[in-house]
Amino acid sequence: MRLIPIVALLVGFALPTAVLAQEPGAEPADHVIVTAEAVAFAPIEIPGFDSGMQIAVVHGDPNAETGDYTLRLKFPAGYSFPVHWHPMAEHLTVLSGTFLLGMGNTADEAAVQTYQPGAFLYIPGEHPHYGGVEGETVVQLHGQNPFKIVLPE
Repeated sequence: MRLIPIVALLVGFALPTAVLAQEPGAEPADHVIVTAEAVAFAPIEIPGFDSGMQIAVVHGDPNAETGDYTLRLKFPAGYSFPVHWHPMAEHLTVLSGTFLLGMGNTADEAAVQTYQPGAFLYIPGEHPHYGGVEGETVVQLHGQNPFKIVLPE
């Protein structure tokens, strides 16, 4: 089992300030409004995942030890991702495109479900999952820090 904190995911990739809709670690005094124009995606390389995925941190700092985060992932058409899990629960909303997700330790195409824009998925911590997308797809994730990805060995 390889535990990959998002900090490690960003090795060789400095998340540009323009990608952050809010300064890392900053807690809002009252409320935060992020316009669609303020969300800027940048490439992200995750060991064990195919290239092509992009990330935008909307709120919080996914690398922090406490607090919460909101981020968006953009996948190119036909992208697929391997079996992995997260130590903390993941809240996922499909914003555009078609998201495909299967649950379990072994990728099984027959078990993959299809989710359209507006769908919300709650994935408890330590629950392995895998999947992909049809067409360019954007999802929004939020949860408790730290955001980490665990790949089975």
